[in-house]
Amino acid sequence: MKSLVILFALFCSAFGFVEFDHPCRDTVPAKENFSPAFFTGIWFEVLHSLNGEDADMVQCIDHHYTRRGLQQVFDVERTGIFRGTRMAENSIVRVAFPDESPMRALLNGTVERVTGGSIEYFYRIHASDYTNYAIIWSCTELPNSRSREEISVLGRSISLSESVYIKVGALLEDIGLQDHLFRYILHSPEACGLVL
Repeated sequence: MKSLVILFALFCSAFGFVEFDHPCRDTVPAKENFSPAFFTGIWFEVLHSLNGEDADMVQCIDHHYTRRGLQQVFDVERTGIFRGTRMAENSIVRVAFPDESPMRALLNGTVERVTGGSIEYFYRIHASDYTNYAIIWSCTELPNSRSREEISVLGRSISLSESVYIKVGALLEDIGLQDHLFRYILHSPEACGLVL
């Protein structure tokens, strides 16, 4: 089945965000001493912030981070199933301050649109041990001093072990988020269309 490259905003923002009655917070730190080399590889999206009418229509999301040589730049392919259709988006992601020491995981991305032009987006890796989990956080300012946060929990496998889940839960609580705000992203063979 051919993958369909779509707008980042449709695939990503349509289903996963939490809105707050305050501006974007500056209290969510980015991981320090970030290693692009260790972050390279495949990550599976296992938890995502709840919201949006399409929240239950997304499954089998994975992120492929490929580092460009020794640069602090990644080619990222994000694939998944949205409303029953397999989709993919390709982007270039750069460490925002590559000469900073210690380097923080503040990232700038650009997705090329099928119809021309591009969409820029900004996010941070709040925490990661590189081998089990990564917590991705971004925020968009809204009118009237409101904000929309999007949070993803990634794993190197399609589910988190109990001990890693407890660790991730504590890290989310540290930034004021409870696990009831999240939904599991299904990766079963049935959900991913691998069973006829």
